[in-house]
Amino acid sequence: MADAYFTVRDEVPEGGRYLGTGHTAGPWDHRLQHGGPPNALMVRAAERLAAHATGRQDLLAMRVAAEFIGPVPVGEVEVTAQVVRAARAGVLVASNLSVAGRPCVQARIWLIRFLDTADVAHPPQPVQSPPAHLPGLGINFPYADSIDWRAESGSLVALGPGVIWARVRIPLVPGEDLSGLQRVTLVGDSASGISAELDWDVWSFLNVDIDVHLVRPVHGDWVRIDATTRLGGHGSALAQSTISDISGVVATTAQTLVLAPRR
Repeated sequence: MADAYFTVRDEVPEGGRYLGTGHTAGPWDHRLQHGGPPNALMVRAAERLAAHATGRQDLLAMRVAAEFIGPVPVGEVEVTAQVVRAARAGVLVASNLSVAGRPCVQARIWLIRFLDTADVAHPPQPVQSPPAHLPGLGINFPYADSIDWRAESGSLVALGPGVIWARVRIPLVPGEDLSGLQRVTLVGDSASGISAELDWDVWSFLNVDIDVHLVRPVHGDWVRIDATTRLGGHGSALAQSTISDISGVVATTAQTLVLAPRR
């Protein structure tokens, strides 16, 4: 297994073909990818295309809104990207991921131009990195095993809200560092599992979307996910998280969940 979530088969500025390795496999079915890696791959496609199309190096990917059209199998995927709007203040890119011509995920990513606004920014509220003695998640599957986890409270096997530190141990594609939005998107899709309010053996609670908003670039490798899930009475739920790095709050996430009894 390659030491990355994806290997590059071929690519151009507008996208490419990629092989999802076993590290992408999620908790529900070992044949299907966890939502984090394919969404991060679409963020990467948007970053590459925006830089190529505009010739600018001052753009920071700050927001992704992704919709799951269908499951993503572990294996080859194709990603395409298109600039929707290119303005002085930012660039909007639409990314799509498909398998054998079947649409699986679509996303819209905003990249915002850099401007020094430190004089008006809220002051940082640093938090400590997780102590090494904190426990892990308490569950194993390929995607989870690719990340270092440290639990302040909760776990994937304990019902209710959770506060978990995460550090991605492998690159999205070989030889590249993760951007801030790639990193948060990779782990942010786990918020619904960290804060699960239902027994995994009795219920499924798949998310049909994920929205990630950054307030600034991410500092360091560790991020802290403070996650909650609110159950609705009509078959849906909302999972939300506040994500921090060593300098304080850096992002929020939201996921719409579909609730169903497991067969």
